[in-house]
Amino acid sequence: MNTIDTAVPRTPRRWSGFDSSAALQGLVGASGCWNHDSFADIRRIGRYIEGSWRPEPGEREVRPPAAGSWTELVGRPGGLALRAAALATRPERREVLLDFLEMWARTPFADPAYRFRLGRLAGTTSFTVRDHQGASFGLHLPAARRTLYFEAVLPGGEAAPRPEEPLYVVDCHRGWGTPEQLLRLVELVRERGPVAWDADAALALSEATGLSRPAAALVLAGNLGSGNYRQPFLDEHERAVFGFKVGELEAARDELSMLHDDERLALPAEVMPADPVDLWQPGGLARVAERTAAAWAEQHGARPHAPWSTWQAAVALETRMPATHLCHLFLDPANATLPPGFYLRVWPCPSEHRHLRTAWDVMGDYDATTVADALFAGLPWAYADLPAGDPIRAGAPEVVQHLRKVLARRDSPARVPYSGVIRGNLGSRRWDWLTDGTCDRVMARITADDLPPGRYESDPRACAPDLVADVAATLDLSEDAAALYLQLLLLPVPSDRNVRRWNAWTPARHKAAAAELVASGLVVEDRRARAGRTLFLPGPWARAKKPLPPMESWKAPLIGAQLSADRSEVRAFELLPGTLPELFAKAWHLVREGDRPMA
Repeated sequence: MNTIDTAVPRTPRRWSGFDSSAALQGLVGASGCWNHDSFADIRRIGRYIEGSWRPEPGEREVRPPAAGSWTELVGRPGGLALRAAALATRPERREVLLDFLEMWARTPFADPAYRFRLGRLAGTTSFTVRDHQGASFGLHLPAARRTLYFEAVLPGGEAAPRPEEPLYVVDCHRGWGTPEQLLRLVELVRERGPVAWDADAALALSEATGLSRPAAALVLAGNLGSGNYRQPFLDEHERAVFGFKVGELEAARDELSMLHDDERLALPAEVMPADPVDLWQPGGLARVAERTAAAWAEQHGARPHAPWSTWQAAVALETRMPATHLCHLFLDPANATLPPGFYLRVWPCPSEHRHLRTAWDVMGDYDATTVADALFAGLPWAYADLPAGDPIRAGAPEVVQHLRKVLARRDSPARVPYSGVIRGNLGSRRWDWLTDGTCDRVMARITADDLPPGRYESDPRACAPDLVADVAATLDLSEDAAALYLQLLLLPVPSDRNVRRWNAWTPARHKAAAAELVASGLVVEDRRARAGRTLFLPGPWARAKKPLPPMESWKAPLIGAQLSADRSEVRAFELLPGTLPELFAKAWHLVREGDRPMA
């Protein structure tokens, strides 16, 4: 059987390794390991397996497969097909993908009559052997300290020759992607153009899996993420198709980059329709989304789905844990399943800990600063910056319970070596916040359900209405102006956008309250870097470098921020030293006692 020599309707183009790696990124490793014609190695290996290969002048033997992950594509080209048909794929990359799929369809790798297996060898020698039953290849990867094994059995053959027994070998998946299906897809894309985008299908995939909306959109477009994307990650055309902001799509890329390489190929392997023309029919992409959701559930299980506005706010936190996984941690604290590959990112990461699957396992078995940093960014955010009734805010008290169980386990007599370093691992400020009663009072505010649904603790009218009334009466202000004054006195980031969200104010209502404060002389108008507002307390200003917020020097000791010796720069800030009703009252007490911010 010779599939490669079948007549090709188009003259094959030559694509550089750069072109190929850009088009195949996230699904097939290619960069730096293929020659100037990046498809030539695959065609050559295919001919060698078939028995039709003849050496070029100067060649004595065929080279082993390139070091990319293309061998894992055998039986699983569905992701590349999905990407080739997606509207969001850049035109120049679509051409590479179509040529690749057409080339692949004419090799033994797409022919179900061949059997392929992948494995690993104990030795360190590269080799290529072939007989009448098949061929096998060994590829030593010095940097990875391993030797890959690739085996092809010809139609009718029983076993390929091998110079040594592999440590393990597994059969390659066989499913969607026959030569007929691949060539049919290529023909349809070239005749009809890419498939129309269906945002509702992406939303359905998000809700069914717990993926963020942007991540679900990327998956449905065959763009499953990788840590090696060239910049820009997506161009203007791609972003316009999806309808998401740059930061949201980058957060989605980080979310998907937690997938193992094998999982990025396995997830879309069987989601394409048996007849590719179904993609262009009404509901075609929605049916792909349904199959993708089923594949995701089988591989990873269904995860809770965060409200869209909450996920967007989590992205703004800029923690090293992807926003979606931070949300999962609060939505289902008891399980708190880590994303695949997460434990490979924390440090230290001894190999014996790679089986750990939850945030609490990682926190309990060794220091995981990524998890701790995310927790201590997420807890105050959930309390002060999310509305009552938000499921992530509601999950914060249970998150604290699990965190304390882990710390108690680490500090038990049976684990004496850890007892002296817990405070150091967390930091003294975090430790004090957890143990001095502050955390308990903050969590009690959440569980008390004193706030009406949709209201924010950062709105003093909601959390301390009597205090607002006192401020208004004392300073002869309206309720709105009194509330805004308290927010400026205390909150670290009372930007115009935040204030309007917390207070449910229109710009006009906000402007009226601001004008009243300016007229009273309690605030000044100005423009300052990274402030996001035009109203400020009188007096010195402390600048800050990201991610710390700049603020009026007056409020820094009140909220636990640390300033430089000359009080001109914020050097540290993370956790408020009390509940917001307590701190609003304390700020007002200082003002009433004569310690008002002054120019």
